[in-house]
Amino acid sequence: MYRTIAIAALFFGFSRAARAEIPFTPENFQAARKNNEKILLHFQADWCPTCRTQKEKLAGLEKDGVLKGVTLFSVDYDKETEFKREIKVTAQSTLVAFQGALETGRLTGATGEKILKEFIEKNLTALTLTRKLELMKTASSARIPADKKKIMDSAVEELRASHLAQKALKAGRQMPDFSLPDSRGKTVKLKDLLKSGPVILTFYRGSWCPYCNAQLASYQEHLGEFKAKGAQLIGVTPEKPDLTALMQEGKKLEFTILSDAGNKLAKRLGLVFGVPEELKKLYLQFGIDLEKSQGNPDWELPVPATYVVRKDGKIIYAFVDPDYTRRADPEDILKVLK
Repeated sequence: MYRTIAIAALFFGFSRAARAEIPFTPENFQAARKNNEKILLHFQADWCPTCRTQKEKLAGLEKDGVLKGVTLFSVDYDKETEFKREIKVTAQSTLVAFQGALETGRLTGATGEKILKEFIEKNLTALTLTRKLELMKTASSARIPADKKKIMDSAVEELRASHLAQKALKAGRQMPDFSLPDSRGKTVKLKDLLKSGPVILTFYRGSWCPYCNAQLASYQEHLGEFKAKGAQLIGVTPEKPDLTALMQEGKKLEFTILSDAGNKLAKRLGLVFGVPEELKKLYLQFGIDLEKSQGNPDWELPVPATYVVRKDGKIIYAFVDPDYTRRADPEDILKVLK
């Protein structure tokens, strides 16, 4: 499947940079989604003048670099009846944007270059992590049964009422030194990391959490920018090292991830909470077993938290939120690093 995409990309211009559009098939589309690509579907018909104008405008935007990094699929509106029904498209000249499995926006009948450019930038090329997480939350809310959603929302509200975020370590304080193993079992110390410059320390719940996966993927996309500011990115999770190794390999993450067994470091920072019994039962229904993934029976998690630690160990940025659907945006981190 992936080989088909690669061959098509070579045939149609040697690289995605040279030509964003590749032949549409449902299989190619699904492969691109699994590969977490930025995708633009153009539902068009040869007899449709609006579609032809859109195609010309998209070609111009591609030439100007607006579609750089975007996989463009031209979908025959008259022939792809089943796919059209699956995506719920009811009119030709429709554009649908995806970031991997997540739909990020759609537009019908627009031909103005400015409108098309703004749509592409907002929903694909300049899609912020904050916006993506909001879309994920909306999509998830529509899928999860009301009784299960109530349990999850109640757990967030209980955490908020506990004022855990207000009690956690804040900007202006010193980050305590620590030693934790990475995915290969090598011990990593904060004091050694800080010798090279500032450290971005982000605590996430586990590889089972879709919001964590979206956050880490976004941070990977901005890794070059973090490094350009002299900063190192370090992920911290209560999951076992073998799972962090699988996470890094599967998601192609090029930064260090540390295993915080028993949430010991997270507890020192005031980030840890016990999973309520109702939520625990729900997680088990979803196939999420923290006892197995963390290697202990505690059923505790850290709230999402990201710290930027200056070279002298002082915290200059702290994001702590009891709502697991919210994360520190890379743009905010970059502002601090400036």
